[in-house]
Amino acid sequence: MNLASIATALRGKRPSSPEVIADVIRTLILRGHLEGGQPLRQDTIARWFGVSHIPVRESLRQLTAEGLVQLHDRRGATVAPLRPDEAEEILEIRLTLEIKAVSLAMPHWTEATFDDLEKLLLEAEACDSIDRWSDINRHFHEKLYKACARPRLLNLIASLNANVERYIRLLVSRSDYRLQAEQEHRAILASARVRNAASLAALVEHHALETAVQLRQFLLLHQQDEIRGDRRKAQRRAVGSDG
Repeated sequence: MNLASIATALRGKRPSSPEVIADVIRTLILRGHLEGGQPLRQDTIARWFGVSHIPVRESLRQLTAEGLVQLHDRRGATVAPLRPDEAEEILEIRLTLEIKAVSLAMPHWTEATFDDLEKLLLEAEACDSIDRWSDINRHFHEKLYKACARPRLLNLIASLNANVERYIRLLVSRSDYRLQAEQEHRAILASARVRNAASLAALVEHHALETAVQLRQFLLLHQQDEIRGDRRKAQRRAVGSDG
């Protein structure tokens, strides 16, 4: 499927409002269909949704505020790349907020909460789709702290997640991170069931820091691969111009 077809499928029967356009583009970025540095041409996006440039511009401004898109004076919009140091910082900030949210949510957990978390883990362990596994991974974390009933805190965490989730998907697809994450989620759920606040905070911190370390290493290798690729392209152009 090309991008236009994927965008149409993601939109479904929803009207082409700026919010829906932003949601579709966000999903394309998070799932790796649109990569860091890739241009986001307003003409093309407007054709996908059958709209004018106005709602497209509004959606791009929204995604810029989320850190997923960069707007340039002359080059238009591009997908925002993520440097290793930025990823590490985002995960450190998310960790602080997540621990606070979990501690606030803990008094409101019920057996139904733990049953839902268990179902998510079972589905993740049996899942073959990276996209679906990544969604389950996000839902697991959200289920842990959603009951904190702090909308602004939850929005901050969601915004930070949007900036790193696309790279975590790549990490899952190219390493043994998935198995490690599933084991750490099991430990987190066991600690949550007995409501051991200190142990739970330590496990959440360990999980986040391990993710940060692996993601930083992955991004550094990814960055080096891109540099080598750019050099090879430059060399081919130079050989072509000499001929």
